[in-house]
Amino acid sequence: MDDFDWLPGDIAACYGGDWTSKIITYGTASLVAPQRLRLGPSHVAVMCHHHGTNIWVESTTMCPTPCLIQGRQLNGTQAHRPADRIRNYIEEGGHVDVYRLTAMNRLTPDESRLMSEILVEQFLKKSIEYDLSGALLSGTRFLQLTGIFPKTGLNELFCSELVSAVTMRLNRMNHAIPARYNPGRLLRTLVRLGKYEWHTRFDHESHR
Repeated sequence: MDDFDWLPGDIAACYGGDWTSKIITYGTASLVAPQRLRLGPSHVAVMCHHHGTNIWVESTTMCPTPCLIQGRQLNGTQAHRPADRIRNYIEEGGHVDVYRLTAMNRLTPDESRLMSEILVEQFLKKSIEYDLSGALLSGTRFLQLTGIFPKTGLNELFCSELVSAVTMRLNRMNHAIPARYNPGRLLRTLVRLGKYEWHTRFDHESHR
């Protein structure tokens, strides 16, 4: 994990071992999804470079580790070392799948710098709190069918709302309401569009 070759834009699809994570995974399941994503992740994070280091950027209330940018524990947008967060999931009985941009959709150096600037300056250096109500609404099947979602203000964000907003800004995803995408729906969309593909898995068996 410590020497994994992360690329800017990599998405970590996290499958937690706790009951809250399992409820999200099974509550947003889809029988018609790509096989690996019929049971979607309970959480997602995106990777970028900052001062020559790979950082894991997410919006969560579930991490006790201080944010690398603000130096304190946060409920909302925050950054951590990828290996530390992956260990958190494995130690709790879960696993993490890495999804990577397909070859023709990889970020250029300029796009990578833009993504890092957006994530650090617009989200990590500000106190962007976790959007609990948005997270709950994103998993509601009725709202998914109607397409009726509240306007996204980006002053509160849940995990896949953050990743969706940045992915749209970099034109790797059609522009829509970011709050509409729960973790499973986000990755299913990106895989079906041919923008992302499964790359590797971190779990207890492969990294004992």
